[in-house]
Amino acid sequence: MKKISDEEFYLMDLKSKFDKIKPNTYYLSYSGGKDSHFLYWFIKEYLKRDDIKIVGVNTYMEHHEILKRILNNSDIVLYPEIKPFELKEKYGSPCFSKTQDDIIDRWQSGNRAPYLYARIDGKSLNGEKSQFGLSKKARKLLLEGNLHRVSPKCCKYLKKEVGKKFQKESGLKPILGVRGGESLARRAVYKSCFQKDGRFTPIWDLSDELLDKIYKKYNIEIPEVYNHVCRTGCMGCPYGSWKHDTEKELLLINDNQFRFVTEYFKESYEVLGIDVEKIRKEREIAKKEKM
Repeated sequence: MKKISDEEFYLMDLKSKFDKIKPNTYYLSYSGGKDSHFLYWFIKEYLKRDDIKIVGVNTYMEHHEILKRILNNSDIVLYPEIKPFELKEKYGSPCFSKTQDDIIDRWQSGNRAPYLYARIDGKSLNGEKSQFGLSKKARKLLLEGNLHRVSPKCCKYLKKEVGKKFQKESGLKPILGVRGGESLARRAVYKSCFQKDGRFTPIWDLSDELLDKIYKKYNIEIPEVYNHVCRTGCMGCPYGSWKHDTEKELLLINDNQFRFVTEYFKESYEVLGIDVEKIRKEREIAKKEKM
């Protein structure tokens, strides 16, 4: 008897999960990234289904390759009601991480609740050390009043709220390409494929290793940007700075995008020590070498 590979077994198991839903009551929330494109491929090529709508969001902050995918593969393309610089002026810009920026945003908005004091000190209310507190640098700048207006609301208003509005208007529930192993926060939230609010998260348990094996075995298209960074979100997002993906992205985008991004994230880059002028010079050298 022929042994079933891990890749084949996972796809069979994934099909069994999809067999439990009514396809025409769901839509695929398609970001054009590696995870959501895997689900796109699975729905279109493996399941051969056309009754699940593919819905993308043009956040104005996508890599050109990713935006091209969204425009080419989506049945519906949505747009946020607020543009990036309007969002920055109203709320602030991302800097350290979503968890830390949420604490900072609440403090800068005037919240002085005890739990917030504890979080700023890197502790829980009972005084124990918390993994969700502020870094020493973030804490120092915030309490000294030397931190620019910081907020994690980029994702919320450029993408999540757009999806929520579509769900309300269409009555459809989202299929999300989120995986529990991507971060501590997601690991705590995603522990099954059916969420209480109706979201379907069928690849919550898919590992990076197995995903890569499936991509390779079935020759699923991977954009060039993934040869340089592990994940794609908004181009140049500071949240990728801890593993230097932000700097790598700044070398990949075109001149107009570079000007836009370095102005949008200017204050955050300065705080994080991202040397924009150095990267600008590296871009110029790379251009000359291509000529």
